[in-house]
Amino acid sequence: MQSVHIPTHLNITNGLGAGLDLTIHCKSKDDDLGQHVVPFGGEYTIDFCTNFWRTTVFFCGMSWSSEFHWFDIYDASRDPYCGDCNWTIQATGPCVDYYKYIWKEFVCYPWNKKVYLH
Repeated sequence: MQSVHIPTHLNITNGLGAGLDLTIHCKSKDDDLGQHVVPFGGEYTIDFCTNFWRTTVFFCGMSWSSEFHWFDIYDASRDPYCGDCNWTIQATGPCVDYYKYIWKEFVCYPWNKKVYLH
């Protein structure tokens, strides 16, 4: 039996506000996509296929002004139907348009908790 890898397309839009650039750096266990600067209203796109076990996770560090946050922008266990998802990054957290079956669902998430190293 041949494995089926599900193609996934994420659009990440800077919704922080006029004049605020979003610096974004996304990684998975296997891939480092590098750092990108997205102007207000601009988009950064990630295209990938989930792994055979459907355990793919992409997490992104996001910064602007003096703020730094991180978020799991894609988690196969949370986003099984996210073949084409549109994220908007806001100061309060990322929001996504999920297209599930035949309906649309807009969901906002809090930022991941910060980890402090001593």
